[in-house]
Amino acid sequence: MSAMLSPEWFEAAAPVLAALPPAGDTSATVQYAVSSSPDGKVTFHAVIEGGVVAEFAVGKGTDPDVVVSCSYDAFTGVLDGTTTADAAFMDGSFKVEGDHKAWLIDLRDVRAAVFGALAALD
Repeated sequence: MSAMLSPEWFEAAAPVLAALPPAGDTSATVQYAVSSSPDGKVTFHAVIEGGVVAEFAVGKGTDPDVVVSCSYDAFTGVLDGTTTADAAFMDGSFKVEGDHKAWLIDLRDVRAAVFGALAALD
């Protein structure tokens, strides 16, 4: 498998996430800024439509509802199960701007499905 957050990783991840069954009916754009990765800061976004990841790509999202900033270690900690996205938010490892309710409540099931699928890419 390609290195996490590399262009090849995003290329492999996008169809896997698009194939996930709907997790609720929430729609939102979530943008991530992950610092200190092996390739430096990586910005990417996910467009969720009706609980389904319709787009997952490198770069900034158009008018994101939520922006999450974190370190590479915090991001990989969520993927490897060392912590959860909720715990990372609570301890400040994931800094969330924008619609906190969407992040914490409305997207909880989508986040769980997405992070689970991304963790399985290894």
